[in-house]
Amino acid sequence: MVYQPKRKYEWWDGMSRKVDANVVGGVVEQLEGKYGEATRERFLDASRPEDAPTHCLFEWDDSVAAEKWRLDQSRKIITNLRVVYLNNDKEERKVPAFINTNENRAKPTYESIEDALRDDNKKEIILNRLRGELDAFIVRNQHIEELADILEESAKKVRERRNL
Repeated sequence: MVYQPKRKYEWWDGMSRKVDANVVGGVVEQLEGKYGEATRERFLDASRPEDAPTHCLFEWDDSVAAEKWRLDQSRKIITNLRVVYLNNDKEERKVPAFINTNENRAKPTYESIEDALRDDNKKEIILNRLRGELDAFIVRNQHIEELADILEESAKKVRERRNL
Protein backbone atom coordinates (compact mmCIF):
# COMPACT_ATOMS: atom_id res chain seq x y z
CA MET A 1 0.00 0.00 0.00
CA VAL A 2 1.40 3.40 -0.98
CA TYR A 3 0.59 6.17 1.46
CA GLN A 4 -0.33 9.55 0.06
CA PRO A 5 1.38 12.29 2.07
CA LYS A 6 -0.27 15.60 2.99
CA ARG A 7 2.91 17.52 2.16
CA LYS A 8 5.59 17.26 -0.50
CA TYR A 9 8.79 15.64 0.82
CA GLU A 10 12.32 15.32 -0.50
CA TRP A 11 15.50 13.75 0.84
CA TRP A 12 18.16 15.79 2.57
CA ASP A 13 21.54 15.47 0.81
CA GLY A 14 23.23 12.14 1.43
CA MET A 15 20.11 10.31 2.55
CA SER A 16 18.74 7.13 1.00
CA ARG A 17 17.10 7.35 -2.38
CA LYS A 18 15.81 3.74 -2.37
CA VAL A 19 12.28 4.94 -1.65
CA ASP A 20 10.65 8.17 -2.75
CA ALA A 21 10.67 10.67 0.12
CA ASN A 22 6.94 11.25 -0.34
CA VAL A 23 6.24 7.58 0.35
CA VAL A 24 8.31 7.68 3.54
CA GLY A 25 6.68 10.97 4.58
CA GLY A 26 3.27 9.39 4.03
CA VAL A 27 4.15 6.47 6.31
CA VAL A 28 5.38 8.82 9.05
CA GLU A 29 2.24 10.98 8.66
CA GLN A 30 0.07 7.88 8.95
CA LEU A 31 1.82 6.86 12.17
CA GLU A 32 1.43 10.39 13.54
CA GLY A 33 -2.27 10.35 12.67
CA LYS A 34 -2.84 6.95 14.23
CA TYR A 35 -0.82 7.41 17.43
CA GLY A 36 -0.58 11.20 17.80
CA GLU A 37 3.16 11.00 17.17
CA ALA A 38 5.62 8.97 15.16
CA THR A 39 8.48 7.17 16.90
CA ARG A 40 11.44 5.32 15.47
CA GLU A 41 10.06 2.11 16.97
CA ARG A 42 6.70 2.58 15.24
CA PHE A 43 8.38 3.43 11.95
CA LEU A 44 10.55 0.31 12.22
CA ASP A 45 7.50 -1.83 13.04
CA ALA A 46 5.60 -0.37 10.08
CA SER A 47 8.59 -1.26 7.88
CA ARG A 48 8.91 -4.90 9.02
CA PRO A 49 6.46 -6.51 6.56
CA GLU A 50 8.26 -7.45 3.37
CA ASP A 51 5.58 -5.72 1.31
CA ALA A 52 5.89 -2.46 3.29
CA PRO A 53 7.11 0.36 1.02
CA THR A 54 9.87 1.23 3.50
CA HIS A 55 11.05 -2.35 4.16
CA CYS A 56 14.05 -1.98 1.82
CA LEU A 57 15.40 0.96 3.83
CA PHE A 58 16.52 -1.39 6.62
CA GLU A 59 19.10 -4.12 6.92
CA TRP A 60 17.16 -7.25 7.88
CA ASP A 61 20.09 -9.68 8.00
CA ASP A 62 20.75 -9.74 11.74
CA SER A 63 24.45 -10.53 11.44
CA VAL A 64 25.05 -7.58 9.10
CA ALA A 65 22.80 -5.27 11.13
CA ALA A 66 24.53 -6.25 14.37
CA GLU A 67 27.94 -5.39 12.95
CA LYS A 68 26.66 -2.02 11.68
CA TRP A 69 25.16 -1.34 15.10
CA ARG A 70 28.45 -2.14 16.82
CA LEU A 71 30.32 0.15 14.40
CA ASP A 72 27.86 2.93 15.21
CA GLN A 73 28.37 2.28 18.94
CA SER A 74 32.14 2.39 18.38
CA ARG A 75 31.82 5.78 16.67
CA LYS A 76 29.68 7.12 19.51
CA ILE A 77 32.12 5.89 22.13
CA ILE A 78 35.12 7.50 20.43
CA THR A 79 33.38 10.79 19.65
CA ASN A 80 31.88 11.14 23.12
CA LEU A 81 35.20 10.98 24.95
CA ARG A 82 36.22 14.29 26.46
CA VAL A 83 39.54 15.61 27.73
CA VAL A 84 39.25 17.60 30.95
CA TYR A 85 41.59 20.57 31.33
CA LEU A 86 41.97 22.77 34.37
CA ASN A 87 42.56 26.47 33.88
CA ASN A 88 44.49 28.70 36.30
CA ASP A 89 41.44 28.98 38.56
CA LYS A 90 41.14 25.16 38.69
CA GLU A 91 37.98 25.42 36.61
CA GLU A 92 37.34 22.44 34.35
CA ARG A 93 37.08 22.83 30.61
CA LYS A 94 35.97 19.76 28.65
CA VAL A 95 36.74 19.34 24.96
CA PRO A 96 36.35 16.43 22.55
CA ALA A 97 39.29 14.05 22.86
CA PHE A 98 39.21 12.73 19.28
CA ILE A 99 37.90 14.07 16.01
CA ASN A 100 37.34 12.62 12.56
CA THR A 101 40.05 13.99 10.28
CA ASN A 102 39.04 12.15 7.11
CA GLU A 103 37.34 14.25 4.44
CA ASN A 104 35.26 11.18 3.59
CA ARG A 105 32.85 11.12 6.52
CA ALA A 106 31.76 7.59 5.61
CA LYS A 107 35.28 6.34 6.43
CA PRO A 108 36.16 8.20 9.63
CA THR A 109 39.66 8.21 11.05
CA TYR A 110 40.11 9.67 14.51
CA GLU A 111 42.96 11.68 15.94
CA SER A 112 43.40 13.69 19.10
CA ILE A 113 41.98 17.12 18.54
CA GLU A 114 45.25 18.77 19.60
CA ASP A 115 47.26 16.84 17.00
CA ALA A 116 44.69 17.44 14.30
CA LEU A 117 44.57 21.20 14.90
CA ARG A 118 48.37 21.45 14.66
CA ASP A 119 48.27 20.05 11.12
CA ASP A 120 47.15 22.78 8.67
CA ASN A 121 45.49 20.35 6.22
CA LYS A 122 43.55 18.54 8.94
CA LYS A 123 42.62 21.82 10.60
CA GLU A 124 41.16 23.00 7.30
CA ILE A 125 39.15 19.76 6.99
CA ILE A 126 37.77 20.28 10.49
CA LEU A 127 36.93 23.95 9.88
CA ASN A 128 35.25 23.16 6.54
CA ARG A 129 33.18 20.45 8.22
CA LEU A 130 32.15 22.89 10.97
CA ARG A 131 31.17 25.48 8.36
CA GLY A 132 29.14 22.86 6.52
CA GLU A 133 27.41 21.70 9.70
CA LEU A 134 26.58 25.27 10.66
CA ASP A 135 25.29 26.05 7.16
CA ALA A 136 23.15 22.88 7.25
CA PHE A 137 21.82 23.86 10.69
CA ILE A 138 20.88 27.32 9.38
CA VAL A 139 19.16 25.90 6.30
CA ARG A 140 17.25 23.34 8.41
CA ASN A 141 16.07 26.00 10.84
CA GLN A 142 15.78 29.14 8.71
CA HIS A 143 12.00 29.15 9.14
CA ILE A 144 12.38 29.87 12.88
CA GLU A 145 12.20 33.64 13.32
CA GLU A 146 14.37 33.69 16.45
CA LEU A 147 17.25 31.82 14.78
CA ALA A 148 19.42 34.91 14.30
CA ASP A 149 19.03 35.79 18.00
CA ILE A 150 19.95 32.23 19.00
CA LEU A 151 23.05 32.25 16.79
CA GLU A 152 24.08 35.66 18.13
CA GLU A 153 23.72 34.43 21.74
CA SER A 154 25.68 31.29 20.92
CA ALA A 155 28.50 33.24 19.25
CA LYS A 156 28.71 35.45 22.34
CA LYS A 157 28.96 32.36 24.60
CA VAL A 158 31.72 30.90 22.44
CA ARG A 159 33.72 34.13 22.65
CA GLU A 160 33.22 34.29 26.43
CA ARG A 161 34.30 30.68 26.93
CA ARG A 162 37.39 31.16 24.79
CA ASN A 163 38.44 34.05 27.04
CA LEU A 164 38.30 31.98 30.25
